[in-house]
Amino acid sequence: MDAHLQPYLSIAALACSVVALFFSLLAAFPGLKDLLAAIRDGVLWLALLLVLGGVGFVTWQHVQQLPAPASQAASAPH
Repeated sequence: MDAHLQPYLSIAALACSVVALFFSLLAAFPGLKDLLAAIRDGVLWLALLLVLGGVGFVTWQHVQQLPAPASQAASAPH
């Protein structure tokens, strides 16, 4: 992963977690409980997708940087 992207992904995941915690605390009020629970769940799904997307991106970058297998490199025309 590019070094400059890691802090941004970490900050975005932290922000989503803080927003979810805030809505969880507000959900203690009975009249707002259903609405705030739905918002909290949406924020948590967004955070999950953000984290999984970051992991997928890092994995994709590592796969792209792998050297060619030895059998393919040996049979390649020179």
